[in-house]
Amino acid sequence: MRRAVSARDAGLRRISAVTRWLVVAVVGLSGALALIASQAFHGRTVSNASAAASSPAVQAPAASSDGFSQANVAPTPTPAAPVVVSGGS
Repeated sequence: MRRAVSARDAGLRRISAVTRWLVVAVVGLSGALALIASQAFHGRTVSNASAAASSPAVQAPAASSDGFSQANVAPTPTPAAPVVVSGGS
């Protein structure tokens, strides 16, 4: 005895197949776009050691238009603990 295929079952199979094909198409398209982008936008190139050895390790701070230069000192952390406000009751 073979059960008759209902319209609902046929529709579910059809939409399932369409969904599978759409997933395959989206994955393939995103891979193709990633390949195109990787060819179009090159990353940074690694310079050879001789060019790095000839350049100075530390550059002098540049003077701004008002005559002051920036200090090469890292900021110090503040001693006070941060204040945290919660939205809870």
